[in-house]
Amino acid sequence: AKFGDVGRLACAPSIAPPPVPMTMKRDGSCAVLVTTFALLALASCCAYFLRAAAFDETTACATDTVIRPPGDDRSYRYFQLPNRLKVLVVSDPAADVAAASMDVHVGSMSDPPDKPGLAHFLEHMLFTGNKKYPQEGEYFDFVSGHGGTANAATGPEHTTFHLTIPPEHLLPALDRLVQFFVSPLFVTDMVGREKHAVSSEQAKNVGQDDWRFQRLQRLTNGNPNCPLAKFMTGDLSTLANVTREDLLAFHKAHYAPNRMALVVLGREKLDDLEEAVRHLVAQIPDGYAPPVDFSDEPPGPLPAPPA
Repeated sequence: AKFGDVGRLACAPSIAPPPVPMTMKRDGSCAVLVTTFALLALASCCAYFLRAAAFDETTACATDTVIRPPGDDRSYRYFQLPNRLKVLVVSDPAADVAAASMDVHVGSMSDPPDKPGLAHFLEHMLFTGNKKYPQEGEYFDFVSGHGGTANAATGPEHTTFHLTIPPEHLLPALDRLVQFFVSPLFVTDMVGREKHAVSSEQAKNVGQDDWRFQRLQRLTNGNPNCPLAKFMTGDLSTLANVTREDLLAFHKAHYAPNRMALVVLGREKLDDLEEAVRHLVAQIPDGYAPPVDFSDEPPGPLPAPPA
């Protein structure tokens, strides 16, 4: 789908994030629920801002006015960095869990025709090291070692990276996440091994009815050329010829800051959160990728049922 019309909502007088329940008891027994609500809110906000980004920037405008649900005592601030990356920071001095989510407006529908699963494979490879933190597993080790969680997901049009962590460790964790978009290494020795990890994930999916039904829906969308019909997970056969150079090229072409939206929730005051985020995200190289647009090959009419 093309997000141009939706994107123009960014010129509305205010921005409304998804409501987050605020009556929850703040103790250890609710940590899982707090984490879940935080991630849902962050992912939703990222998707919203990316839709706002996917149109002609010359017509864009932004606002730092955020509509809060009743009873929400958090403080919000939206801003756009010079490299066009959109950011929402959320201050909650009483938060049990800090969180961050980076959404990149590219997914499996952008895979090259001869390399199905490349976007998903690249998501996996971003966790294997970068110039600042070259040791494999360093990101997960830091987050889990401080009582946090981290994960990522590749969808048809969006790839999202998110983490939760005790508030005092938010900024070091965020620095490690930001490096995914600054200087990934894509070490050649790890490329072959990670292909097996992706293929194992695909093998697991095949046995799940919901995944099989979703795949069937996409294959019968009425237009065989629609990107929805692509094989999006990838396996050893589709990724066999993918090289480090392919990963670097895809990252450079699609992981541009104008396609990124970041949401950060922490205990710090808004001014301090904004200053820290500006400093960290400024490391991401400037660049521009055209808005994602699949309108030239939309889903077609479904075939008529048999008589």
